[in-house]
Amino acid sequence: MPTQEEISVPHKSIDSADQRKGWVVAAIFMGVGLALSGILWFSIGNKAELASKETTEKEVEANRSSVEMKKEEGIIEVVTITTEKPSSKFTVAGSVEPNQQQMQQISALANGRVESVNVALGDSVKPGMILISIDSPQVAEMHGKLHEAETKLRLARVTLNRVMQAANRVNILKAKAALDEAIATQKRTKQLVSEGLVAKKDLVSAESEFVKATAEYNFQKDITLNREVSEAKADLSTAQTEAEHIKDALKAIDAQLSSKAEEKEHDISTLQLRSPIYGTVIERLVNPGAGVEAGKPLLTVANTSTLWVIASVPEREMSGVHIGSKAKVVLQEKTIAGTVSFIDPRLNEDTRTSRVRIIIDNPNNRIQTGAFAQIEFSKSVKLNDAIYVPSTAVQTVEGKQVVFVQDAEGKFSVRPVETGQDVEGQTPVTSGISAGEKVAANGSFVLKSKLLKDQLGGED
Repeated sequence: MPTQEEISVPHKSIDSADQRKGWVVAAIFMGVGLALSGILWFSIGNKAELASKETTEKEVEANRSSVEMKKEEGIIEVVTITTEKPSSKFTVAGSVEPNQQQMQQISALANGRVESVNVALGDSVKPGMILISIDSPQVAEMHGKLHEAETKLRLARVTLNRVMQAANRVNILKAKAALDEAIATQKRTKQLVSEGLVAKKDLVSAESEFVKATAEYNFQKDITLNREVSEAKADLSTAQTEAEHIKDALKAIDAQLSSKAEEKEHDISTLQLRSPIYGTVIERLVNPGAGVEAGKPLLTVANTSTLWVIASVPEREMSGVHIGSKAKVVLQEKTIAGTVSFIDPRLNEDTRTSRVRIIIDNPNNRIQTGAFAQIEFSKSVKLNDAIYVPSTAVQTVEGKQVVFVQDAEGKFSVRPVETGQDVEGQTPVTSGISAGEKVAANGSFVLKSKLLKDQLGGED
């Protein structure tokens, strides 16, 4: 039988093996715990890194969709979005001018000296009214030539009457006497031949003389008298033509034509200039006693019942102006309707404007030429049901239409929008913004440039 010691030794061995197993298990559990702890810490660290990265990306994205401007970097015009539609009207400045088609310059067509001026600036005149009287030696000389021509005309008429009455018929009378003698000789010879007292040859001779006398008489009657009549008629026609030419020349220079009786009542050297139209004297360039030359303007008369308003229309607005277009002219706080009658085809290269002429009525001559006016034109445009913003507020960034919405003073966020066709410098926006928000207008391009610059810097 084993002893106590023998029995106790194996027991100790068993306890030692168990202890080793416990340590191994503890070590395993400790290793697993450490591994799990490592994994946990790695996972926590990875999540923190991802969260930090995501936060950074969001911050970058936020920076890319916003821009901040300092005052020293430029001035940005900010406008508040409203639901108001853009106006289809525009207003330009202009001035009132006389109707050039209803103006007459009064000038003398002969040299002379002014005797009197019967009107002053602003006076109303009517057709036939004597405006200026001029003493002209040239007119007196033409009157003298006219009297000479008229005298020749009277003499030509007397000559023609005398010829037509056959007052000078010497050759015809001689021819008629010779014819009468030939007729008598022929009758006597026929009688003598029939009685047998003369030979038949004498009858033949008498008949031959009759034929010659008849021919001579007809010649003198038809040729000589007709020639005299023709010459008298030619002289009369020449005298008439000369007199008419001188009269026409006097009429052309507004000289007065008169009869002998009337010549005693006025000086034939006087040239009277008369008004050709109803109107107003708008210019006076001469006074009594002044010498004048042919063709020199002396007065200007204008019919101011209609006036011209000349508007300076910018080039960008010319597409809405046409011949016949209606316009409203504001003068002295009064609105007058007008019609476009002319558009200058030439554009002023300095001001980039075109002259547009509007005709307006001027009852009672209340409107003065030279006055300044405001002209309002209307254009036919079709407006969409959208919010309209200044066209300068819309920019293109990365191929998209955007506006810069003000978030705070000097801070703007980029807002993509959908837009339509521009109307009168306004752009319709169908989505992306709403009324009440503030957007950058003039100067938005500076924001776009700074945004792109910031993006390039962020990528670096």
